[in-house]
Amino acid sequence: MQHEAVDPAVMRRAWLVLVVVSLASFQTAMSLSIIFVVYADLRESFPGAGEAELSWVINSFSIVGAATLVIGGVLGERWGRRRTLLVGIWVFTLASAGAALAPSTGVLIVARALQGIGTSLSLPMGAAIVIDAFPVSRRGTGVGAWSANGAVAAAMGPSVGALLVHVGDWRWAFWLNVPFGVIALVCIARVIEEHRSPRSPEWPDRLGALMLLAGVGAMVFALVQSREWSWADPGVLVALIGGPLVLGLLVRRSRNHRMPVIDPGLFRYRSFRLGNYGMLVFSIAFFGHQLVGVNYLTTVWGLPIFEAGLLLTPVFVFTGLLSALSGRWADRWGPAGFVVAGSLMWTGGMVWQWVTLGGREDLTGWVLSVTLAGVGSGLVWGSLFAVMVADLPSGLLASGSSVAQTMMRVGNAFGVAIAVTIIGATLAAGRIGNLGTSYIMLAAGGVVTAGLGMRCARASDPGGAI
Repeated sequence: MQHEAVDPAVMRRAWLVLVVVSLASFQTAMSLSIIFVVYADLRESFPGAGEAELSWVINSFSIVGAATLVIGGVLGERWGRRRTLLVGIWVFTLASAGAALAPSTGVLIVARALQGIGTSLSLPMGAAIVIDAFPVSRRGTGVGAWSANGAVAAAMGPSVGALLVHVGDWRWAFWLNVPFGVIALVCIARVIEEHRSPRSPEWPDRLGALMLLAGVGAMVFALVQSREWSWADPGVLVALIGGPLVLGLLVRRSRNHRMPVIDPGLFRYRSFRLGNYGMLVFSIAFFGHQLVGVNYLTTVWGLPIFEAGLLLTPVFVFTGLLSALSGRWADRWGPAGFVVAGSLMWTGGMVWQWVTLGGREDLTGWVLSVTLAGVGSGLVWGSLFAVMVADLPSGLLASGSSVAQTMMRVGNAFGVAIAVTIIGATLAAGRIGNLGTSYIMLAAGGVVTAGLGMRCARASDPGGAI
């Protein structure tokens, strides 16, 4: 089918907007993957900090981002998209500088939380600005190019982070965001025009956002502290019981709120419900593997961070490449089969690493296993998004996308927390410690996602309960 003719000047303007907005999304996407590579160097810079404490450097970004993403989207429609995007970049850039200068893990954790807030302001606004810049007949091209930019940035994260640590230290990974941020601010101020909704949207449930932050944060706290404090510790028990209780109250509150942080009504659509369950489970496995992998390579094999970063890169490269393609394939042949196939490929990669665990280096086996896992994860991500939007009315697509991003960030936090809880301080040069148990968790995530994919094949009608 041929596209209708579009004014070349309109398309030139659209591509210019895409390039400018991509400057902002590039730095945030790279930060998502780069942090796992510099994690090993953090341990050396802060020898007095335990694994549980260091894990909050990763998780503060994910948890705060999950709780503020929906609010960031609404704020942009009230303030103006251009202004909110600029504020988000300012916050992210200044927080990156604060992280680079951090004298302690506490300051670094706060800086990472502020980065999460900055991303919640800039990410939804960047997507909205790009979508509006392209004519309706070319929006698929614009969104695809914008998504590919994020995939390329995430794929570059491990190798760039490894190089920066090799020539300097982990602080360079945060300093890198500063020039990107300054260039993005200047270009956006010059190129992007302001846009506000004609009607000021209603504020989402801000108390609900705090409840999401508290509930997820408490559960992650219980997981990461259980090894150091024991499961019987009063603080761990309070967090372990209180976290699910707060989330349960949030579900109840959301059913009666006009603008909930996570709209329970969306989960009436069976495909959306199953897709988000898959997003949560697979995110736990995917992001958990990034922490497990870098610990395995740097501690058990004793590889330099530079080499470890290069060896983690194939996961993100093939994830980004196949994510872009699998969405198109899902539209043509249906997404459920790709979810199942990709999940089983991921499981195969994890099992491969599991059965070959040991102190001896097997670089060929490692590269083949992470390539298999990367291809699998790329098929899963793109297809899961296709599953989630399959039955949603057009008016619910924006809120559905926000819920999916929230689920991914929550899964990120849980994946890191579970990996830290299992591994703890059991690794040493040539000794795998509890890595075997962690790989069981990573492989199980793929198996569960495949099971959900099989159910997605029968998820064409809305219905059922949450």
